[in-house]
Amino acid sequence: MNQTAESPLFIAEEVICAYPISTFYDSCPRYLFYALLLATCVTRWTGWLADVFLGAAATYAGTAAIQAFILVSNPPKQPPSGPITIPLISNNTSLWDDFPALITGTDQIDLNPASLDLDADAVLAIVVTAYLTFLPLQCWSRAFSYERARYILFSLWHVLMLAGSICALIYWPTLRNTPVQYTFCYPDLAPSTTVSSDGWESWQRTTSTWNTSVWDIFSNATTFNQLPGVCFYPCFNTTQVLRQTTSLEAVVASGDYRVHQRSRFWDVVVYSQRYIYSLIVLTMVVNVSLLLFKVLPYHSRLPSAQVRCIWAERKNILHGLKKDFRSTIYISRLHRTEVIEKTRQRLSVWRPAGGLFTLHAAGLWIRLLLDTAILCTLVFSIIVSPLTVIAFVVWIEYYIHQDGPSQETPKQVGQWSPLASIGFLLVSAAVLKLKYRVAEREELDEEIGRLRGELRRLEKMRSERGCDEP
Repeated sequence: MNQTAESPLFIAEEVICAYPISTFYDSCPRYLFYALLLATCVTRWTGWLADVFLGAAATYAGTAAIQAFILVSNPPKQPPSGPITIPLISNNTSLWDDFPALITGTDQIDLNPASLDLDADAVLAIVVTAYLTFLPLQCWSRAFSYERARYILFSLWHVLMLAGSICALIYWPTLRNTPVQYTFCYPDLAPSTTVSSDGWESWQRTTSTWNTSVWDIFSNATTFNQLPGVCFYPCFNTTQVLRQTTSLEAVVASGDYRVHQRSRFWDVVVYSQRYIYSLIVLTMVVNVSLLLFKVLPYHSRLPSAQVRCIWAERKNILHGLKKDFRSTIYISRLHRTEVIEKTRQRLSVWRPAGGLFTLHAAGLWIRLLLDTAILCTLVFSIIVSPLTVIAFVVWIEYYIHQDGPSQETPKQVGQWSPLASIGFLLVSAAVLKLKYRVAEREELDEEIGRLRGELRRLEKMRSERGCDEP
C-alpha cells in the first residue's frame, strides 16, 4: 500500500485499557454499604439490630480487604515494552474526524502494554471507610466494648480493616503510574468508542519486538483479518489477578481522558489527597490515643467508652475537674510552704518549681492532666471522626465517578440483591428477637431449664477462676 500524509499504512490512537468496577463493588452495593455503616452507628444501642447491620457491613468490607491483599501480593503480568515506529502524520490532518485521540507530529512511540483494574478504587473506598467508621466506635462506644468476647471479635475485624486499608493505599497509586496505551488501526476503518477484549491472542506477538509485530499485522491482509476487531490492541495481551481477560475494555482517550488532561486531573487528586490523608492520620492518632488510655493501667473517672454518660454528667465532670485543679494547686502550695520553712538556704535555687516536685503533688498533677487529655481527645474524636469519614467518602466517590458510568443500573439483580438479602436477614433477626413472645408454654419451660443449666455452668466457671466473692 502506498503511504501518504492522509493515507498512511496505519495510525496510532491513544486509548484507556481498564477492567471496569465489578458489579459486586458497583454504585448500588457501595451506597448500601455506606448506609449500613450509618445504620450501625445510629442503632448501636439496640444490640440485635446493630449486630445485623454490622454483620452485613463487615462481610462486605472483609471481602474487599481480602481482595486488597491479593492485589498487592500479585502484581499484574505485563508483556515486555519497546519502541514502535509509526507513520508520521501532521497535526492538521483530516483524520481527526474519525480518530479523536490520534497520535500526530511524531514517528515513534513507546509501547508498554498494561491495563487498569478499577476495582482498586472501590476497594480503597470500602476498606478505608470501614476502618474510619469503626475505629472511633471501638474507642468511645460502650456497645462494642462491654463484653470481652465481643471486644476481641471486633478488634480482630478492626485489624483486618487496618491491614486492608494499608494494602489498598499501597496499591492505589499504581493506577496513576500506568503507562499510556495505544491502538493501531487502518486510517479508513475507525474503531468503536469502546471495545471489549476477546481474550489473550498470543499469535499477535509474532516476533521478538512489538514494532515488527505491528508492521507485520498491517502489511499482511491475511494476518490483519485474524484480528477480532478492526484495530490491534496490545493491551489486550495483559492480565490482572481475579479478573477475566474478556472483561477488559479499551476506550478511546478523547477529551478529558487524554494524557495531558488526565495529568491535570491527577494533579487535582494529588493536591486534595494531601488534605484527605492528613485528616485520616489525625483521626487515627486521636482514636489510637483513646485506645491506649484503655490499655494503660490508669483508671480515669471519665467513662471514656460511654459518650452518653459523659454528656449527661458534663456539668459534674467539669465541676470535678475544677475542684481537682483547685485541690492540686492548694496541695502544691502547702508542700511548697513546708519546703520553704525547712530549707530556706536552698530555696533561692528551687523557688520557681520547688513545690511541684513532691510526689503527692506530682501525682495529682499527672492525674488531672490525664483526665483533661482524655476528655479533650474524646471530644475531638467525636468532632473530627465523622467529618473525616464524610470528607473521604465524598472525595473517593468523586474520583470513582471519573472512572465512567456503572456497568449495571439499580434494576439489575446484581445491584438490588444485596439489599434484598439484608432485608430477609432483618426479618429473620426480628422474628428470633420475638421468639419468647410467640413461644408456647412448653417451649418457655424448656428454655428456662436450658438457661438454668447454662447459669450453673457459668457459676462453676466463675468459681474455678476464684471470682466467687461478691
